[in-house]
Amino acid sequence: MNIDVIIVLAYMALMILCGFISMKRASGSTSEYLVAGRSLPFWVFFPCMAAVILGGGSTFGSASKAYQAGLSGAWPTLMFGLGIVAIGLFLARKITRLKVYTLSEMLERRYAHGTRYVSAVISAFYTVMIAVVQIVALGTVLKALLGWDLNTAIVIGGLITMVYTMLGGMIAITVTDVIQFVLMTIGILILMPAGIEKVGGWNELVAQVPPEFFTMTNISGDRMLAYVLLLFLGIMIGQEIWQRMFTAKSEEVAQKGALAAGAFSIFWGLSMGLCGILAYVLVPGLANSSEALPQLVLEVLPVGLSGLVLAALISALMSTVDSTVLGAATLISNDILRPVFKLDDKQEMQVSRYATGVISLVVIALGVWVGDVWTALDSAYAYLSGCIFVPVMAAFFWKRANWQGAMSSIIISALVVSVTIYFTGVSALEPIMYGMLSGVVSLVLVSLLTGSSVEDESGLSLNDAG
Repeated sequence: MNIDVIIVLAYMALMILCGFISMKRASGSTSEYLVAGRSLPFWVFFPCMAAVILGGGSTFGSASKAYQAGLSGAWPTLMFGLGIVAIGLFLARKITRLKVYTLSEMLERRYAHGTRYVSAVISAFYTVMIAVVQIVALGTVLKALLGWDLNTAIVIGGLITMVYTMLGGMIAITVTDVIQFVLMTIGILILMPAGIEKVGGWNELVAQVPPEFFTMTNISGDRMLAYVLLLFLGIMIGQEIWQRMFTAKSEEVAQKGALAAGAFSIFWGLSMGLCGILAYVLVPGLANSSEALPQLVLEVLPVGLSGLVLAALISALMSTVDSTVLGAATLISNDILRPVFKLDDKQEMQVSRYATGVISLVVIALGVWVGDVWTALDSAYAYLSGCIFVPVMAAFFWKRANWQGAMSSIIISALVVSVTIYFTGVSALEPIMYGMLSGVVSLVLVSLLTGSSVEDESGLSLNDAG
């Protein structure tokens, strides 16, 4: 067993240890388990938010795309970063002020009449599929490092993440995310200069790749538009993002932390674009472009240092797996099981822990079955952006939106997205476009035809918040 393997295995053992250490505090209340007691200062909140964003799609997905198309492969991560900046500018204070656990709970407060249940099902599907993206990418790294087959690597990586997330909830995730953010940052700052030096310098790198690799337009306009609709809009209403927003100790921390995390994500996307280009030169002819990043690490860095950087890449994946799994568990326990079975606070916390374990196993099984990062990512964001974005934004910014309009928008757009995917495929632009268009039309028409808006439980419309 070489030193790289030892480093990665030691890192995984550290993650499990963090789960055990966090377990006692996380068992104190539902608030501690699900949102870390809403108490995180900026210096903790910012790295945790960045770690949630920068998972499989932002890291391995962007590097994979850059291996094929150059710097344009950074588009997905740039859209994630800009989406978080938009949250910081327009929504962070409003979201933090809500004092809820989920996006669906907010919709129930604003609209009532069952919107919580329908939106929770769709949001849980999205969140599970995002977790699948990370699990597949995590398996890809472990396969490259340890020589396991992909399915074995997915199962082992997924089980390790499941253990510490179940034990410590958001407390464990916060501790591990800070560690993971530090490792990610150090790893990428080591890898990029080492790769450029291995090529022979910047000028040599430019000379060895097609000129279009250093432009941002080496992908189709349709695909760029799809990234805007799927990723920029989608991440603004992702449960894992909102749940992390709820952990901030104040509105100011939430806003500044979101802006900082968005800016860091843009830097990360450009870095992944450069790593994909370096891999194109240094490890040409890969049959599977998703292996570009781990193969680049093994090619460029010496034994020991490559283990550290691979642990950093694994950090990027685990930091999103844990948040998305907990997010899906929160949606199911808080928005479906709690109201149906009248659970009290202590019961909900226990149910959330069990739900985290069950969802982890579902994610692992889907990861083995799907086996492709972008299939899972496209399907997740097609449903989220196509079905939920319109009623969420209307809840904040259009006073005349009511529960009939919101429910109609969610159901009709979900049907439109499903039918369109059947005919055009999950990666086509039409599902998200038709889904959002049908959602806007149905929400506006039904709301105008059926009457006034619904005030929240305190009597204040969410439109007036902030």
